[in-house]
Amino acid sequence: MLREAAGAVGDLKGLATTSVRALRTRLELLAIEVKEEKAWAMRFIVLALAALYLLTFGLLLAILALVLFASEENRPAILAICSGAFLAFGVGAAGWVYSQSRARRPLFEETIAVLKGDEQGLRELMGSPGDD
Repeated sequence: MLREAAGAVGDLKGLATTSVRALRTRLELLAIEVKEEKAWAMRFIVLALAALYLLTFGLLLAILALVLFASEENRPAILAICSGAFLAFGVGAAGWVYSQSRARRPLFEETIAVLKGDEQGLRELMGSPGDD
């Protein structure tokens, strides 16, 4: 009888150890995903801001040069055309940023999938069907 009790305690300790190890593994996976998301976001923001600054500055200098070389009566038309182009490209860029943000996978998608698999496996092991 005492041996059966020790076996049950040993089984519980083994289950607890396995559970803690599985939880640690899942948390490590979560940390990796957070690190990857942070690196992607920082790289995306820095490059987007640099591109925006350089393109805007270059375009403004080009328009200034064009306006200075044009005759007085053509200057308002040149400025109107260029401002329309800026607005069109700005709307296009905003649409691209929106579509790119919608196309990204949800945050922690892999971690959630692994945890759902763990939950399903535990339910099967325990022999009790559960709700999803």
